[in-house]
Amino acid sequence: MADRELFEGFALQAVDQKGRVAIPADLRNAAERNSDIRQIVVGLHPFDPCLSAHDLSWSKEKYDRIDRREQLDADRGTEVDYRAKRRAFGQVEKAPYDDSGRFVIPPFFKMKAGIQKWALFYGSGETFDIWAPERLMSDPQADPTLREICEYLCQAKGVTL
Repeated sequence: MADRELFEGFALQAVDQKGRVAIPADLRNAAERNSDIRQIVVGLHPFDPCLSAHDLSWSKEKYDRIDRREQLDADRGTEVDYRAKRRAFGQVEKAPYDDSGRFVIPPFFKMKAGIQKWALFYGSGETFDIWAPERLMSDPQADPTLREICEYLCQAKGVTL
C-alpha cells in the first residue's frame, strides 16, 4: 500500500501501574493517518524479545500478503504454511487508544515482553516495536545502535535500569 504512512522514530515512555502508556506522537500520527479507528494491534515480535504493533489497516494488507504467499506456494507445489494466518491474527490483541495516544498494553503481552515502568517505542516501517528497556539492554543480539538510543534516552530521562 503505497499511500500508507510509515512508523518512524523512537521514544521512551513511562508505563503506569495499570499498564497504560502513550504512543509517541509521531507514531500515533502515522496510525491515525492510516486508520479511522483509534486502535492498534499488539502481538509478540516474530524474532526479537519485544512487542510488535500496528494500525488496523495494516492487518488487511498483512492478510493479503500471507494469502498471496500461500497461493504462490500452492501454485509452485511447495509446502504451504497454513499456520501463518493463525500466528498473524490469533496471537494478537486490539488495544484502543485515546486522543493523547494512551492505551493499556494487553497484560499477556506486557508480561511476555517484560515491560514494567518504561517502554521504548521504535518505528519499523509498517509496524513499530515496543521494548522493555531492561530486556533490550541485556540482549546481546539486539541492534547496537538501538541499544545506544535506549541508553541515551534513559540517561536523558534519569532512568536507571
